[in-house]
Amino acid sequence: MSQAQQASQRQTRSKTRSAIFTLVALTIPVLLLGGLEFGLRIAGIGHEREPLFIESPDQPGYMLANPRVVQRFFAVPAQAPPVSIETRFFPAEKTPGTYRIFVQGGSSAAGFPYGLGASPAGMLEQRLRRTFPERDIEVITTALAAVNSYALLDFADEIIAEQPDLVLVYAGHNEYLGVLGVGSALSVSTSRWLTLLYMKLNRLRIFQLMAKAYGSLSESDDPSMADRERDDTLMARVAGQREIPFRSRLYRSGVEQFSANIGALLDKYRAAGVPVMLATLVSNDADQPPLVSMPCADTDQETFESIVADAREALDGASTGRALAALERAVSLDDCAADAFFLLGEAHAAAGDFAAARKAYGAARDRDQLRFRAPAEFNRILVEFAEARDARLVDVRARFEQVAANGIVGADLMLEHVHPNLDGYFLLADAFYDAMREDGLIGDWQLVVPDIVARADVPVSEVDRLFGEYKILRITSGWPFRDPPIPVEIPEPRNEIEKLARQLYDQEINWAQANDQLRKLYRIEGNQHEYTRVTLILADAFPFIAQAQYEAGTALIKAQRAPEAVAYLRRAVERAPGVTNHWLAFAHALVLTGRYDDARESLLNALALDPGNETATKALADLEKLGIGGKGGEGKKGEQ
Repeated sequence: MSQAQQASQRQTRSKTRSAIFTLVALTIPVLLLGGLEFGLRIAGIGHEREPLFIESPDQPGYMLANPRVVQRFFAVPAQAPPVSIETRFFPAEKTPGTYRIFVQGGSSAAGFPYGLGASPAGMLEQRLRRTFPERDIEVITTALAAVNSYALLDFADEIIAEQPDLVLVYAGHNEYLGVLGVGSALSVSTSRWLTLLYMKLNRLRIFQLMAKAYGSLSESDDPSMADRERDDTLMARVAGQREIPFRSRLYRSGVEQFSANIGALLDKYRAAGVPVMLATLVSNDADQPPLVSMPCADTDQETFESIVADAREALDGASTGRALAALERAVSLDDCAADAFFLLGEAHAAAGDFAAARKAYGAARDRDQLRFRAPAEFNRILVEFAEARDARLVDVRARFEQVAANGIVGADLMLEHVHPNLDGYFLLADAFYDAMREDGLIGDWQLVVPDIVARADVPVSEVDRLFGEYKILRITSGWPFRDPPIPVEIPEPRNEIEKLARQLYDQEINWAQANDQLRKLYRIEGNQHEYTRVTLILADAFPFIAQAQYEAGTALIKAQRAPEAVAYLRRAVERAPGVTNHWLAFAHALVLTGRYDDARESLLNALALDPGNETATKALADLEKLGIGGKGGEGKKGEQ
């Protein structure tokens, strides 16, 4: 072998040894970290990632949203805000023919402050079941207060696993200050890729341990934490950056975060073949002054404030022309101060120029530096994405402006800054309902429920409404609406219904107890409409309780709504087949809907349980006399 060949072999062996050494050097820390991770898991240190859905611990065969799911975004679960998804049970196995819809969003999509019944999920499920009484309709909410597009994106795979036929999205107001948002006190970075990396690393026990140690050190060094805890509201806890100027770097980061996450969310659903309805956002523009207004840094503040003060004086004196002139000058000098734009909106409204007022109010909202309301740019993103990614746009904002006084959304439809009142929530759900009807989803829309009927029957009881109003009183008595906060003054109850709402607010009774007592009160009063409404609310909340289904079905028969009664009474006999009255009521509903053979079978089941039952015997004889029972009957008329 030549010297050259020997040298070549030595060089090759050297490179091989070097590669092996590098591999070993890299492998050792990986093995050590892997061993540490394994050891931490064996020792029970750290926590598993909270799933979006869990099996009901008390009702086999049913799933519900995990009340602790928000903890998945925190390396230290105790740092998570006290929020949870409204409880809504749904079958673990999706049955053939079921149309399953999921709703995603924040507290506005959750129906706050009234609860599930006011949400798009609650209102749509009730109305769609009435529209399609022969179909199993499930509308399941995953909406959660204080979260933003990071949570929506993170939930998507688990929603897809539950076989959705449609997903509805109404989200954006929490984008800056919600969990992990660029301005949130619960953020980890303004960088989207670092935040996404954090969400992946957070599944590791090593990372959780390190984060807990770091959190313990940083908490003691952060005086703002104590300030936020003293404010004692969820809004105060999540608001880290309380001044985010319009078009600033942090503002742009929020826009980019929203755009990228919504785009990724739509891509996931499109890849899975799941249709999406994407709704534009609405907020209180006319009656919610900016929460934080700051002039531009280079503005001559003395001159600016003098002009604004003159405009206020002119407005107070009903000198609209003078006020408009002063405010137009003010906003030309300073493009940052939200208060000046809000005053300009008031001046235009006073002058009767509502189009100009709407524009000025919108500019004020966008410049409000405490970013609890989504800017107009978010709606432009939603419109563009709906077209580019095959989603169905639902223009909720346009629907609100059609109904709002003078075409400007304000206190007639909103409770405070972003949460609709009951009329507003109905408009939100109605916009989705109309879009589904226009697209011909689910089936044949022969039994469309008119708006006036649907609004009268919304699944929100009077107790729910009052309880919601009490919660709004509490919220608007504190920061940022009041600084310093003022005492919460809940009105003293004047009647039995208000007493129930107050007991619920004071946590002396739970929601189910309050509404059960309410419906009993309506029954004593003879108020059949309200009795039926609250009975249905309870039956929908607890689909596994046979008695609740039975009482809902019989109430619907009395209300001459037999097609809907069939579904409730079918659930009653499925869950408690040994109760004779369930079969009798089921047979009654089936006769009223023309399904005579099914009614006859139900009556025979009743007789099998109670052979001498006079009601069942007489009903069977009547069917035979009319020639519509047994082999000569008309069969399952009306069955799809």
